[in-house]
Amino acid sequence: MKYGLMYYKSTDNIGDDIQTYAAMKFLPHIDYYVDRENLSCFVPDKKEYVSMIMNGWFIHNKLAWPPSPYINPLLISMHFKVLEDTDVGDAYLKDYGGNILKQYGPVGARDFETIKRLEKNNIDSYFSGCMTLTLEKFCKIKKKKKICLVDVSNDVISKVKENTNYEVEVLSHTLNPRDAEKKSRNERMDDVEKILKKYQEAKLVITTRLHVALPSLALGTPVIVLHKEVFDEDRLGTFFYLFQNYIDEDFLKMDIKQILDKPKKNNKEFLKIKKELKKRCKDFIRKCEKTEYDTKDLPELDEYKKYANRLSWYKEIYEKERLIVEKIEQKRVQEFNLYHENLNQINKENFL
Repeated sequence: MKYGLMYYKSTDNIGDDIQTYAAMKFLPHIDYYVDRENLSCFVPDKKEYVSMIMNGWFIHNKLAWPPSPYINPLLISMHFKVLEDTDVGDAYLKDYGGNILKQYGPVGARDFETIKRLEKNNIDSYFSGCMTLTLEKFCKIKKKKKICLVDVSNDVISKVKENTNYEVEVLSHTLNPRDAEKKSRNERMDDVEKILKKYQEAKLVITTRLHVALPSLALGTPVIVLHKEVFDEDRLGTFFYLFQNYIDEDFLKMDIKQILDKPKKNNKEFLKIKKELKKRCKDFIRKCEKTEYDTKDLPELDEYKKYANRLSWYKEIYEKERLIVEKIEQKRVQEFNLYHENLNQINKENFL
């Protein structure tokens, strides 16, 4: 059996790479790397099925869905979002796009918002939680008297520094998409390990990011999540019961010294989610290893390559016509440079 590892080639968020890293740990070997935003265009070297754990956020470009017929997916830890600003609504969950989910379902949904969206489209689903909860602790990592602040406001940074004697390290999950594309996939996975080890060695992690909070849970580090509003069932709110969480403004008004000195332990209920996720992934791999898949219904490679090439061309035209790529790319680069200039200055001040 051949295996594919799904990743997001042009990501601006290391959280995407952390999700790839989590799935990678279950694969016996990797034969193909498949870009999440080009799932529909994937063509293997020969007419065969390629098994793949499909977890993560779907999907920014409507022409990337449904996945290539050569992909044999485990649909788990999936988040489906309506993105009106990029013209991706519920349409891709209907007809053939929805039939794929029904064929390989039930769909493991990462959050309750996704379950509602799938049920609305008559697609069977269940709550699976996030694959990043399956991460295992690294060996020989000692706890430090350190608090990691990840993608929080300057006001929060100042507040924490004023109320602790511990080392404070300010980090970000924001990436420059162009830099991400230049790095090899091994380099990107090395970057993931480096930042995860920082979370594991910390006494406390404070963040606004889901894929900082959940890995921290898995690695045994107390975490506090800050947010703007309370949402019970969205991609973040689904997990609020597992860790401390506060509205930003409330946190800034609180006496946080004791919270920082003696962080509250995370809710161990996540261990049930972790156990079930690991079981489903391992069962999937065992089934793939034992099954002889009949490829007679797969399209011929030359035939599908022509279709994939046309689809790639349509995607390019679609993106250019709506001026998405150029404008968003320029904005991302500007924001990235400004953010990290500020971040570097904060760290210099902190470590002087």
